[in-house]
Amino acid sequence: MADRTAGAPRRSPLAALAPSGRAHGAQRMFAATTLTVEAVVVFFAVLVAHQLVPDERALTWTWGLLTVLALVACGGLLRRGAWPYLVGVALQVPVILLGLQVGLMWVVGTFFALLYVYGLFAGHRFDAEKDAVDARFLAERGADGAEDADR
Repeated sequence: MADRTAGAPRRSPLAALAPSGRAHGAQRMFAATTLTVEAVVVFFAVLVAHQLVPDERALTWTWGLLTVLALVACGGLLRRGAWPYLVGVALQVPVILLGLQVGLMWVVGTFFALLYVYGLFAGHRFDAEKDAVDARFLAERGADGAEDADR
């Protein structure tokens, strides 16, 4: 069985953090969906923390609502370049640290962090594969169009 990557140049794994060129690509869709669902989960975790840690309600609501707003804003800014993707990675830290007040958030926050990073890498790969298919289709169509013009 031949190695499919034999002639392909090696890329850094961090290259997947760069946004793909597709306007509505899988990478942006995965990242935005994860951040939005994560914002809803954080809001509900703040409601739980409100009852679990009554002495720290001001901190809980400030931390939680700022995190929710940052997650939603980051999801909306993903079309602006690479920096919102990196901010999204950084926003996983306060989500995981919400486990200091709601113990289950250690697990849920880590799950979302892994899901977000996986979505970046897998989405980038899916977009690159789709770009290759599109380029091949356009090249074949261009060759067929040239033959039609000769007739």
